[in-house]
Amino acid sequence: MKNKEMLRKIYYENKAINRNMQRLVNIGLIGILGGIAKEAKASDDPKAKILVKAGMVMIAITEGLLLFSDILDYRKSRIEEKLKTERERRGRI
Repeated sequence: MKNKEMLRKIYYENKAINRNMQRLVNIGLIGILGGIAKEAKASDDPKAKILVKAGMVMIAITEGLLLFSDILDYRKSRIEEKLKTERERRGRI
């Protein structure tokens, strides 16, 4: 494996790790917002309810962006793989 290919592989793995860590943070935030939502419901606090809704919307947007990033990286890796196999096939002919 060439250095450039190894560096590219490391780069994609690091991006995947970062996305997974962000997902774990989002799960923690959902737990925190769930606790706030229970307190807001018990005390009937409209500002806290708005805060929880806004937080959940932001988490949903973040998860959507993470999914989009996963899809783009997958497609890019598939394209690079096809190009690599095409180059190897041309080199043999």
